[in-house]
Amino acid sequence: MQPAPSPSPAVRLFARLSTSLKILIVLSLALLPLGMIASLASLETASANRTNREAAARLLATDSAERFNLMIDRTAGILHGAQREAATGCRHAADTIGHGAAVALFDAFGKQICASEKLPAILPNRPNTSTPIVTIAPDGQSLRLTTSAMDLPGFAVAVLPRDFVVSATHPHALDGSYSLNASDGAGHVLRMATIQSIPVGRETLAAQGVASNQLRITMSVASPPLSANEILLTLLPILMWVAGAAIGWLVVDRLILRPLESMQDAIDTYRLTGRFVPPPLTTPAFEIRTLGRAFQLAAQTITRHEADLEDGLARQTRLTREVHHRVKNNLQVVASLLNIHARGAPTVEAADAYATIQRRVDALALVHRSHYAELEVNQGIALRPLIGEIAANLRGSLQAGIKPPAITLQIGLFHANQDVAVSIAFLLVEVIETAMTRLPGTSIAITLEAVPEKPDRARLAVRSPALDRDVAPIDSQFELFERVIGGLSRQLRAPLERDDAHGLVAIDISVMNEASGA
Repeated sequence: MQPAPSPSPAVRLFARLSTSLKILIVLSLALLPLGMIASLASLETASANRTNREAAARLLATDSAERFNLMIDRTAGILHGAQREAATGCRHAADTIGHGAAVALFDAFGKQICASEKLPAILPNRPNTSTPIVTIAPDGQSLRLTTSAMDLPGFAVAVLPRDFVVSATHPHALDGSYSLNASDGAGHVLRMATIQSIPVGRETLAAQGVASNQLRITMSVASPPLSANEILLTLLPILMWVAGAAIGWLVVDRLILRPLESMQDAIDTYRLTGRFVPPPLTTPAFEIRTLGRAFQLAAQTITRHEADLEDGLARQTRLTREVHHRVKNNLQVVASLLNIHARGAPTVEAADAYATIQRRVDALALVHRSHYAELEVNQGIALRPLIGEIAANLRGSLQAGIKPPAITLQIGLFHANQDVAVSIAFLLVEVIETAMTRLPGTSIAITLEAVPEKPDRARLAVRSPALDRDVAPIDSQFELFERVIGGLSRQLRAPLERDDAHGLVAIDISVMNEASGA
């Protein structure tokens, strides 16, 4: 099988994020296409609205141009009527036009016939056609119209003030900010309305020719790039995207993640203290509340079972201690009976046999007593006090008149299980008893040291000149001794080392641990 490819840095970075942040990122990415589609649709709607506003501006410019032409035609008609009334027509024509307009009539030679008021100095010329001649005053404050009826000599002139032109040309259905200017070919401009600038906006321009294209009306309508509704429609999908991701994250975080974190804290506390305190789960998520109650019941069951196990272990420990105590007492009773029988033995050989058996029973009782003492800590039987007490008991069990041996101990702090301790006790009894009976007053050195590179093994060695085969005659007791220690070595599952030249008997034993050397 090929090894699985290692994740990319982005995947590893995403894996290190918290669950709530992961949910926020996933929801944001999931809702982003919907928000973009809605925003694009809103922008498209806004663009269509701007196009409609531009078309409306062109319609308004057309409306204003038509009203301007109607004003010119009406004024020309009034002037034609004034020409027919001769001297009385100027005042009547000016009153008919209204709004402070001034009218003057001229004959065919350009001589003024009448005037409603004094006019600026003009050099009128009779039009060659029936089409009125429209010009703008150089100061841009009035509009001059010159016209002549084809069936009458002379011509008429009307000066229309700017306010009159403004009111006459104001387009219908336009209450916003706009500018309206009329200009002629000479560069004169009549400003009929001035645009009110807005902080953010732009001008929509539309132009129309008027007065038979003698003048040109230009309209500028101020309109924001996006109206308030368009801005709202554009931002609403983005706000909905942000709100959707935030609400989704908030719901998951508050209803699921926060309660789970509270459960995790309660579980950590339970793991450290063994006491489960259910957190206050106010989440409406039924499954999480059910999980909290289920874990509380499980924790109560585990606590109850642990208490039962502790009680059972305590009962088992008391029972085991009682068994070892009774075995130790029984062995001491057996040792006492053997001692009584030894004192009443009819022969020395029988007394020695009773003493030999008593020593082994004492050693076995000592092992049980040591095991009983170490039962609570469960570290096994400490070999240093066991071996020291066995050596002391054997040295003190000699009959009066026999010189005791000089026993030296060098024992490390090792522990062994009961089976190994029993075999060691029997082995030491056999070796020490044989040494002090073959050569009274001999020296006996007992060592227990760690085996290098084997932490679970220790080397038990006994050195004494009495263990040399040539130091005393080989009798049946010595041959029995060799058979017994050979059997004990097999029970200890290790080869027995013999060195007659140095009086050495050694064997590697299994130990539980080594605390320190001595």
